[in-house]
Amino acid sequence: MKRVMRKRTLDEPGYYAFASVVGQQRHFNVQTAKLLAAYGLEPLSLLDGQGRPQPPQLPPPAILEWIIEESNCPMTQLRAFVDVGGDEQPDATPWGRIAAGLVSTTEASLRRWGDANHFTPQLLRNYCGPEGMPLDVQAMVLSHESQVLEVEEIWQFILAHPRGSHTYRPQTVGHRLAEAFGRSAGFRLTYRYAVDLLGLMQGREPAPPEQEEPPF
Repeated sequence: MKRVMRKRTLDEPGYYAFASVVGQQRHFNVQTAKLLAAYGLEPLSLLDGQGRPQPPQLPPPAILEWIIEESNCPMTQLRAFVDVGGDEQPDATPWGRIAAGLVSTTEASLRRWGDANHFTPQLLRNYCGPEGMPLDVQAMVLSHESQVLEVEEIWQFILAHPRGSHTYRPQTVGHRLAEAFGRSAGFRLTYRYAVDLLGLMQGREPAPPEQEEPPF
């Protein structure tokens, strides 16, 4: 309960209202599944036949790009999502590394390396602290044992995410597939859901739920 309240910025009445909506939606889904079954329609069987065609003339990397940008087929995107390991793979792009490792800096360092014309109270509040680490030092730390990051890249990241590094959305293939699925299907795709769905299609029971993850 407290985890969900923190994640969604809810007070206790807000949590119970949210839980009620989720419960009603699940009840509706169960009833709809029973209604389909009364007509001899089994949703998983219908889904199992979807999402298999892919453009055979493209090499594998280009096929993934096609699935992300062009297919608009949720099951094609879901199957590719599972094939690449979901969105749990680390984002090794420069901005992914910055988002994972950036800590507070100082206003003096921002003035040295950035453009004060873009400073806003929000940006300064989210990235500056009294004991912050200068951006050039952070660039050296983030470059250790990996591809070199320039201070300019860190400034560009900050400029693009003035509300804080937590607002960055990773851009691995898995994350991009999840975003494409969300655009096609209308809800957020998780690796757990995708694996359980494909497992049910193949006649296997889904993995037992983790105890630390409440239903809502």
